Amino acid sequence: MEKQLTVDIEKIVYGGKGMGRAGGKVVFVPFTAPGDRVRAEISKEKKNYLEAELRTIEKPSAKRIPPFCPVFALCGGCHLQHLGYDDQVSIKEENLRGFLHRLFSRQRFEILPTLRAPQDRGYRIRAQLKGSAAGSRTILGFYGIRSHRVVGIDRCPLLHPLADEILREICRAIRRPEGNYRLRGADIFVSPEEKKGIIRLTGMETGGLKFLQGLVQNSSVIKGAQWEAKGRTSWGDLLLRFLLPGEPATAPVEVSIPAGSFFQVNALQNMNLIQKVRDWADLTGRERVLDLFCGAGNLSLPLAQKAGKIWGVDSDPAAISAAKENARRNGLKNCFFRAVRAEAGVSWALAETDRVDLAVLDPPRAGAAEALVPLARLRPSKILYVSCEPPTLVRDLVRLGDLGYQLTRLQPLDMFPQTYHLEVIAELVRT
Repeated sequence: MEKQLTVDIEKIVYGGKGMGRAGGKVVFVPFTAPGDRVRAEISKEKKNYLEAELRTIEKPSAKRIPPFCPVFALCGGCHLQHLGYDDQVSIKEENLRGFLHRLFSRQRFEILPTLRAPQDRGYRIRAQLKGSAAGSRTILGFYGIRSHRVVGIDRCPLLHPLADEILREICRAIRRPEGNYRLRGADIFVSPEEKKGIIRLTGMETGGLKFLQGLVQNSSVIKGAQWEAKGRTSWGDLLLRFLLPGEPATAPVEVSIPAGSFFQVNALQNMNLIQKVRDWADLTGRERVLDLFCGAGNLSLPLAQKAGKIWGVDSDPAAISAAKENARRNGLKNCFFRAVRAEAGVSWALAETDRVDLAVLDPPRAGAAEALVPLARLRPSKILYVSCEPPTLVRDLVRLGDLGYQLTRLQPLDMFPQTYHLEVIAELVRT
């Protein structure tokens, strides 16, 4: 087969690549749009498909728009900037329905329209940037697509304006001629409520502490910093404060999140996520709730305002310590938290109560496979499963179906505009 080929792009598949056909094989080409005719160069040949790199666009799709970032298609952070937001949402919905195909033959359930992001850029409150030497200086940025080559940036349109400002401050500082500011990475985490952020810089061995002190002192938005060199690091007690939606008749829930613990990167869409989970939980004040993968209480604490009792479980000790303090600060005395893995947390709940009415799961991308069988023994009447990875969600929904749970409805949320990622809430009831 020729090294280069012409491909008509039919659709965008999960992962953000355009799919077409050539020579009897499916071909995947990133940064293409449905309706494009492109010239692409084969980069990997498998038995049933080819992977290729875009070389030229011979006939652009009517859906194609100019990307707004100058390093789009070089940086691996975004996948869909060349498509309008309406098309991005439609593509994500189509991909989700494709994953759900294996469930349609077994169950009947409702897929609700996607909750669109309040804004399609400037939303990320967290970023993990990589550092790389470029001659005599250091550049910061993100890895390029399918590589560990750093694409240097000094701003990112997806970052919240506070995070973007901190990124620019770090970039200006590492370009100063004095000192040796070699960085392997920079983590940025900001709070819109506090209008402040915290950072961790890694790999800076010479003058690191002095550099950080100067950076914080000269910044109006950095409230704290840590640095790592020669394997020594600690986030310490660096915390950021956020307000989560409370019950209509109550004040918002105030939470503090440790710098190294999980928190949704899209703060505005996280509010919609919490509202939807709380609506579907439909609590009356008597229910017993188990929140697996609870973090610092992002879902547990808003739910606790109308739950009888709630048990929260997470493997991150720092997050659990924060969850306990967050419950105390908000006057929520019906919350109990423990730092254990999810499956061990189910055993703890079994020892604490004779029933669980609602189970909430918000696992990492790998899903919750190991916790599902123990969870089914608790026989919760309802399960709300929040997922950022539709393939593992569908895998776990099939398993829960085998364990006696009926999928009733799904709510997609676009937590990550300009990327192929999609958040989904699934509701299941015990049959």
